[in-house]
Amino acid sequence: MYRTEVELLGEVINIINLVLRRLGEHPLNLKGVVGIEKQVQYLESLLLQESTDVRVIGIWGMGGIGKTTIAEEIFNKLYSKYDGHCFLANVKEETRGHGTISLKEKMFSMLLAENVKVNTANGLSNYIKRKIGRMKVLIVLDDVNDSDLLEKLFGNHGWLRQGSRIIITTRDKQVLIANKVDDIYQVGALKSSEAIELFSLYAFNQNNFDMEYYKLSKRVVNYAKGIPLVLKVLGHLLCGKDKEVWESQLDKLKNMPNTDVHNAMKLSYDDLDRKEQKIFLNLACFFVQLNLKVDRIKDLLKDGERDNSVIVGIERLKDKALITISEDNVISMHDIIQEMAWEIVRHESIEDPGSRSRLRDVDDIHEVLQNNKVKA
Repeated sequence: MYRTEVELLGEVINIINLVLRRLGEHPLNLKGVVGIEKQVQYLESLLLQESTDVRVIGIWGMGGIGKTTIAEEIFNKLYSKYDGHCFLANVKEETRGHGTISLKEKMFSMLLAENVKVNTANGLSNYIKRKIGRMKVLIVLDDVNDSDLLEKLFGNHGWLRQGSRIIITTRDKQVLIANKVDDIYQVGALKSSEAIELFSLYAFNQNNFDMEYYKLSKRVVNYAKGIPLVLKVLGHLLCGKDKEVWESQLDKLKNMPNTDVHNAMKLSYDDLDRKEQKIFLNLACFFVQLNLKVDRIKDLLKDGERDNSVIVGIERLKDKALITISEDNVISMHDIIQEMAWEIVRHESIEDPGSRSRLRDVDDIHEVLQNNKVKA
């Protein structure tokens, strides 16, 4: 069944591309939309296009899960229906590097299609408010981590023209709550069939889809666990390589995650404070595979009898999409996030496991105990 689905996918895409080429069009590019059609449709329903209210929608999820891709797809689909539009990518890095004033200037310049200067971080000139207030606008703010961003950009955004829409993507649910969005959509992992489709689009030339690779492709998909970023990175990495290289790369992933994936995932960890990082690493290394309930985890992670900081720490990890808590109150973590945590600990001392803060690998524990390498 698995092989048949992949074969049909390759055949369908080949036929469509052939038809399009005969019509003089470009070959079909599905890379941006695989697995997100239903998500885009659902988010369109949240935007309530028929409503005259100003609506703010949040897209939330773990790193690499496809928040930006979904926002881009919605933006490209809808922007022509608005008088003004702008897509501001990497807002966190933009404000960190250039400040809020620069971000405001860029946004209002794009909306008005003219060079706009903003004199202060707080407030807006009557000129900007008057002109923007006459326009129905679509604004996407991508990768936001500022709980006051909407207030900094607009003050009270109620002055925007009726029918305007703002979309915010973030890894932090609390950012959306603090910015008082109207609805929050959590992006989930791709289904297995969607994952193999996305990976195949990056790993193979569709006109020469080699079915002999389907078992290796399935191993990649099983490793990625539905995260689009992992599928794209590995697809690019393996494209055009022979089976021996594929086998070698998959074996390498058992001991060392891909650098691009690790760095992208680690951004969420870097935003945590010292206590939250400690809780996260302890969960990843020791507890999430034990299927323990939250109350038991809280007791195990306490620094002392009166330490109640674990409660807010776990809540913070949940808001950052680093952990999930099931209906029966059991904490779990995506395999790729857990692998990121293990790599952080490994980097504390690559060559000397005894110098690391935590030991979880059986071989590392055996080496440290056998050679009495534990550092005090």
